[in-house]
Amino acid sequence: MKRYVLHIIPLFLGLLFAGCLSELDGPLDKQRGSFSLGLSADSMTVEVETRAGRELTDAEKASFTVSLLQADEMVWADIPYADVSLADRTQPVGNSYVVTAQSCTSEEAESQNEGWGQRRYFGQSASFAIVKNEDTPVTVACSMANAGLMVDFDESFTSFFTMGYSVTLVDERGLEFNSTTTGRVAYYNVSADGTHSVRLLVNASAGWDGMLKTIDRTLTLQQGRVYRLHIRKGESEPLGTMGISITYDSAFDEGTTEDIELD
Repeated sequence: MKRYVLHIIPLFLGLLFAGCLSELDGPLDKQRGSFSLGLSADSMTVEVETRAGRELTDAEKASFTVSLLQADEMVWADIPYADVSLADRTQPVGNSYVVTAQSCTSEEAESQNEGWGQRRYFGQSASFAIVKNEDTPVTVACSMANAGLMVDFDESFTSFFTMGYSVTLVDERGLEFNSTTTGRVAYYNVSADGTHSVRLLVNASAGWDGMLKTIDRTLTLQQGRVYRLHIRKGESEPLGTMGISITYDSAFDEGTTEDIELD
């Protein structure tokens, strides 16, 4: 009888020890943790858990989508920010996780609003780790990823060039600024260096003598800025010159005014 008991005890201890090892050192893909996701865009700051900052409106939530990657491999993509669930944020333990967020795709940034495009926000979190049974806070800071251009015409210009005037953006989109587009912005994606060059063709005709003035120039736009081009009549008469004054939208950069005389 004693010999039988001695055989049972080592077997029981062995099974218990194996169970402890399984709990502590199980496969990594079975060990899981989570992350809480915060999103900021310019002055907007929100938390999924709404622990800090103001909560996004439904329209703002609907405009952002987020994606999760690990070591450049997509885990899930383009989930509406408002719909990110705890299940989405619970992932296997590991390193090199990254979250990206965007308010629209780069294609939509140039195709929406009848081809005038829209402002695009994009951001990427720092690389983070998922730790077993822990909640890792993650913030994605988004900034304006494209550039914008708007044109207005000074009264001295519109009263002088009375037959017709326009600024045509000479590219495949062929957008045109004129008397009906005051306050409208054309948005452009930028290249790898953060710039985009636009060719401007300014056409104007004076009604009293039919004088036609045409100017062809190129302007380089910088990422994250909305440029306001103010078209005004120059000083000289009777031909005159057209000046383009460049300022930045006050929401992004007050900048300094740059006057360019276009003869």
